[in-house]
Amino acid sequence: MKDHLPDRLDLYAAAEAGRVIKGRIPVARLARVVPLTASGAGELDVILELDRDQEGTRYLAGSIKGVLELQCQRCLDSMDYPLNVRFRLGLVQNPDDLQYLTDRYEPLIVTPEPAQISEVIADEVLLALPIAPLHADIDNCREVAADYDVSANAQRDNPFAVLKQLKQKT
Repeated sequence: MKDHLPDRLDLYAAAEAGRVIKGRIPVARLARVVPLTASGAGELDVILELDRDQEGTRYLAGSIKGVLELQCQRCLDSMDYPLNVRFRLGLVQNPDDLQYLTDRYEPLIVTPEPAQISEVIADEVLLALPIAPLHADIDNCREVAADYDVSANAQRDNPFAVLKQLKQKT
């Protein structure tokens, strides 16, 4: 078992050899994830297990744990988002082989070139992120939301008033 994450790895060969790799990766190295965070700060703990199952399918199973700093879409303040991702990817070298992959695996097409590990991790993190991150407790957002409270008695212009006037002319 290796105690650091390599930059690149031949996933197919590592699965053939039955490797387990674990380590930490800075969020700043996940180029596609950083723009979705409030800051690129922090690190994620990653465990990757590459092996073959009893049917001979080569797979990459793993977990990613850590905390990302996201921006709450209700109050626009930063918030901690705990990340605990588990995944199981079936490695296929040819798109035609996707039909032989069982339902317990998501497909990952591998090429003869070594895969960039940060990209594989970024894919899994992106799939785990919420579409619109919000504080779990609305009380965290109430102070900001109170500034935008519109009085129920406030008089608003009817956007269809112009149409009503045109209809009355005919």
